[in-house]
Amino acid sequence: MAIRFLKISSYYRGFLNHYYGKYPEVRSLSYREQYDHLMGQYFAWSDNYGRLLAQKGMKTMEVVANAEPLQRAWALENNISPDASADTILEEQINYFKPEIIYFQDSVTFNGSFIDTLKKKHPQIRLCIGNLCAPFSPAQVNAFQAFDFFTVCSPFFHQQLKKYNIDSVVIPHAFDHRILDKIDQDNPFPEVPFAFIGSIFADEGFHSTRRQVLEQLINDDIPIAFYGNLPDRSLTALIKRQASFIAARTLDNFGLHKLTDAVKVIRKGRNHEKMPRRLMLSKKLYDSARPPVFGLDMFKALSRAKIGFNIHIDCAGDYAANMRLFETTGVGTCLVTDYKSNLSDFFRIDEEIVTYKTPAECVEKIKWLMNNPDECEKIAKRGQQRTFQTHSFESRIEIFHQYLMSKLR
Repeated sequence: MAIRFLKISSYYRGFLNHYYGKYPEVRSLSYREQYDHLMGQYFAWSDNYGRLLAQKGMKTMEVVANAEPLQRAWALENNISPDASADTILEEQINYFKPEIIYFQDSVTFNGSFIDTLKKKHPQIRLCIGNLCAPFSPAQVNAFQAFDFFTVCSPFFHQQLKKYNIDSVVIPHAFDHRILDKIDQDNPFPEVPFAFIGSIFADEGFHSTRRQVLEQLINDDIPIAFYGNLPDRSLTALIKRQASFIAARTLDNFGLHKLTDAVKVIRKGRNHEKMPRRLMLSKKLYDSARPPVFGLDMFKALSRAKIGFNIHIDCAGDYAANMRLFETTGVGTCLVTDYKSNLSDFFRIDEEIVTYKTPAECVEKIKWLMNNPDECEKIAKRGQQRTFQTHSFESRIEIFHQYLMSKLR
């Protein structure tokens, strides 16, 4: 009998707001039609895990737990009140599918007491798997212990979890080759010499170095097309983050971990190791920002740039890890990224991608690429070929599947 595999994701709220604003008509479609349309945006990992594990003989289901119109459509079609809470709908989906394996791409919203309760209610569940590719604080470790193992995007996070005797397997990000058939269709984005698609978060462990490098690029008059979000500069936003931190720290210090788990706005406070502070950014940086782009639009915008800029979050350590490495090269744009010790495991440096170690070196290499467009194009093509050959979701699913089978045995 086929193993039943359920993957549960929470999509970035900014993407979902953008998506439903752009396509309001999808709200009236059936669940299957909505699901196919949402997956057709190729956001994050899209449907690759369910799709490719099904090809290996598993019975699979993918759920985007916070895509409210999609979830309500499922509820309506399964005789559940569409006014039911998001948690109730998700619980009914688990009851319906009866998974033996549940993979939580979002291990911040779903962890701790939620996983413990799930295992008690559903004895057929053999594995609950978490995923981690972002900073975590020691306060979150107790909640992570509920998982059987984690997938992580770099050796750095594997090493961090190992300190707490939490098992994990390294599965780097990948590129979905299906995107190439879509990016030239009705592409509204202008051609630009240099683009950065990303955000700057105020939280510690994330983007202080990114901010410094972007400020340097703008001050050196690099013509940058910056698509992304910048921190809310309001006092109200800062107070909310600080209140969340204080509440989470207080409850956890008194041993009330389950109460912290239960309240999402408090649980977010665990993301901070110290009191959040306001991040100071220049007016030039705010003036340069264009509206953020997501999913297929992000790939379309990225494909219009000759050079794509990447920089990891502060806590990534000395390891390359993020999705932009493969997204940029995958669409055929020349990648300029911060140097990491394991980058040569993925690409030939200065042949398939370009790296930098300091803001000054970053500016120098970008200017050289702009002044040598033929060389820039050659690097881009070699990088794209490498990504096609080596960094597909098919190859990553193979790693996941092998590790999964070893755990089941």
